[in-house]
Amino acid sequence: MFELALAAYQNGNFTAARSQLESLLESEPAHAEALHLLAVLLAQDKRFDEAEPHFLAAMRYAPNRLDFCCNYALSLHEHGRNQEAVDYFHRVLSQQSNLVPALNGLGNAVCALGEYERAEDAFRKALKVEPANPLLHNNLGNALKERGQIKQAIASYRRAIVIKPDYPEAHVNLGIALKETGNLDQARALFEQALSLKPDIRQADENLWQIASFWREAIEGRHLVLRPYSKKDAAFLGNCLGNKAFMTHYHRFLSQRKSLPLIAAHLRKAETTLPWQSGTVDWVIYRHDEAERPVGLANLVDLNFLHRRAEFLIGIPAEEERHTGVGLEASLLAMDFAFNRARFNKLTSLVYEDNARSQKSTLALGFNQEGYRPEHLFDEERQRYFGVYENGLTVANFRANTRLSNLSRRLLGRDVTEFKGE
Repeated sequence: MFELALAAYQNGNFTAARSQLESLLESEPAHAEALHLLAVLLAQDKRFDEAEPHFLAAMRYAPNRLDFCCNYALSLHEHGRNQEAVDYFHRVLSQQSNLVPALNGLGNAVCALGEYERAEDAFRKALKVEPANPLLHNNLGNALKERGQIKQAIASYRRAIVIKPDYPEAHVNLGIALKETGNLDQARALFEQALSLKPDIRQADENLWQIASFWREAIEGRHLVLRPYSKKDAAFLGNCLGNKAFMTHYHRFLSQRKSLPLIAAHLRKAETTLPWQSGTVDWVIYRHDEAERPVGLANLVDLNFLHRRAEFLIGIPAEEERHTGVGLEASLLAMDFAFNRARFNKLTSLVYEDNARSQKSTLALGFNQEGYRPEHLFDEERQRYFGVYENGLTVANFRANTRLSNLSRRLLGRDVTEFKGE
């Protein structure tokens, strides 16, 4: 019966294998091989609590089976019990110091504990035994990267890919390392290759999204264009920061004392910085007239890439511009970008309680008031606390908003609530 169960396991028929093992153990409860294989199957299904007594029983009946002990340690690591895993890996290695699965498992477990130097040592010992093992080179790269040895990590990832060209995880890890060193074109190619090898590898898709070219592209409307910050905007941004009445409603806690050279330096850096690094998407709003004069600012700040969420800010300094539809068209363009290009799930908007006009406009854009924080912020000039309205717009509500659909058709010539894909 065990031979049948083992054959079913090796053929990928795990349900049949488990059924046969359970039947066998009813008649032979001390069958160590059956206990171990059933434990492995349960651990593969993340049923660690059920697997543990079977692992322990298998090791009790066959104390000399190092593979049983090693697999139990691997299960502990998968379960997040890394210090216990380390102890069992050491138990195995005390009897067979060059056992690669135990060395690799030990490296992963101590990595999870933040002990990256120990992890590097374990992976290097394993590589002395199996120098052509791509998994070990990839894992060594992970340890080196965590230690800040990025060049050595890149070399390890490359070695893994040379040995195993169809290794999607190594392509992703190399791509992330190159992304962090600014080699974005190479990183994009690696993420795309990883997705071609394994289409459902989410980490590749997420990282490719973070370094996509659209983050730094201008957004065109009929009358306006939203252009990413650049050094030529220094004077306009300086004027905005120096406009006390404007900043009181736009962002009263942003420093208003920056010199023009400092602003220009900030904007030069912004030209080469992507949102995954800065946490913001910043635009200057321009008119499509001959002077191409800037008329306002629009921003997505506090970006949360995991939750696909950002806070939306918009400001039009000149009073006369606020009555010409600039704010509305710019807001539609920003929402089109957020929900259709950047694929965000939600936008939020925090409005100061003394800006009733802005709160009314925010609700008219389809945002829902989700809360109110009384006496939430302190105004140093007025020496008093004031509240903030919390507003939110989800992608589902954006898609279902007929008013935004009609407004965007009229102002932009297209329905921004419809997602047509990339």
